[in-house]
Amino acid sequence: MTIAALDDTSRPSVGHLMVRQEDEDEYVLGNPETGRFVVVPEAGARLIELLSAGRTVAEVADTLEQELGEPVDVVDFLEMLVEAGILDEHEASGAAAVEREVEQADPKVKVKYWAVSKIPPWIVKPLFGKAAWTFYVGCLVATGVMFVADHSLLPSYEDAFVVSDLVLSLLITNVVVMGLAIVHEIWHAFAGAAAGVKSQLRLERRGIFVVLETDLTGLWALPPGKRYSPFLAGMAFDSFVLFAAVAPRFAYSRGWLDLNPNLVRFLAMLVLSQVGKLAFQTMAYLRTDMYLVMATATGCKNLHQVTRLGLKRLIRKLTPQEQVILRDADAKDLKVARWYRLLYLAGIVWMAWFAWNFIVPAAKVTLGWASGVMVGAPLFSFYWWEGVLLITFGLANLTAPLFVALRNRIRARRAKAAVAAAEPVAA
Repeated sequence: MTIAALDDTSRPSVGHLMVRQEDEDEYVLGNPETGRFVVVPEAGARLIELLSAGRTVAEVADTLEQELGEPVDVVDFLEMLVEAGILDEHEASGAAAVEREVEQADPKVKVKYWAVSKIPPWIVKPLFGKAAWTFYVGCLVATGVMFVADHSLLPSYEDAFVVSDLVLSLLITNVVVMGLAIVHEIWHAFAGAAAGVKSQLRLERRGIFVVLETDLTGLWALPPGKRYSPFLAGMAFDSFVLFAAVAPRFAYSRGWLDLNPNLVRFLAMLVLSQVGKLAFQTMAYLRTDMYLVMATATGCKNLHQVTRLGLKRLIRKLTPQEQVILRDADAKDLKVARWYRLLYLAGIVWMAWFAWNFIVPAAKVTLGWASGVMVGAPLFSFYWWEGVLLITFGLANLTAPLFVALRNRIRARRAKAAVAAAEPVAA
């Protein structure tokens, strides 16, 4: 990308950018308003410091060459920031004053934050203080003790069927699971808000699973130690719900509490749902919550992509762009990838096994039963429509990951085309 208005006399507007030291010679540079961040060397941080003082591009280049003993391409650095979405062309060239409020910016680059992430920090901070985290951990530990004491409380696939009617059971289970998934993401957003970081909610794909995801990119603006609470917030909520579902059943099994059998089955479905969610979050190779925790703890910057490209290189040739990414990868990413790749491969094998042994058989049963009902029932009768609903539900679950993958591919192509359109045509 080349910015026509950017030259040696330009005074880029960078005063709104955030610079924070991440490691000995690494700095996080980003725009808190848009949630875009990159890691730069000390020279990059110094470059922003000089530009913030109002110096021109040429003056900054001269100063850095004197300090470092070698020339620095300031224009190229600024163009990289524009391409990364940290600056826009007006800010990079200094051609015009730009309104800093994201809500009043150009609609084409407007960031739409999730409403629940805009809540004042003082309201949600008590949910993530020391007392709160002690409570969350206590819920998880207590649940584990109850499972050990009474193995009948452990979940079974049969717990998904709350009532005898298959369609009604699927409806109840999926509505509850989706509702809890949304609250799980809200808890992430609350924890981000408590740390002063806004977030976005989006639909994404993790392997063969479609998931809701809270984008907390703005956490890059915080020291590593302050990122753990937002990353683990969703699992904290899941631990509480799991305890709330297991404890009454434990008391019921001991004769301490009298519960309606329908409620007992509903609680069993909750246990199945929450155990599944917590287990899913531990699958780091799917870039789940625990992946973010692990990447932060190891100081990695791009572990997943480095691992994927390292494995891809073993079976096929990388593209020139992929070769550059792997060549310039952080030393920590390369070191951790040596053992993380084993976890990554194990995850791929597990997903294939899970799909073959659970998803495919379940789809066969659901679609087969529904087809039989539709063939045997009178056209447009209640049972005929029940079969239609089951087939629609089954096909939607099977094809949803493909639709999300296709959507992401289309978005990537559009973004690439937009960048190419912005490039000047060489004469």
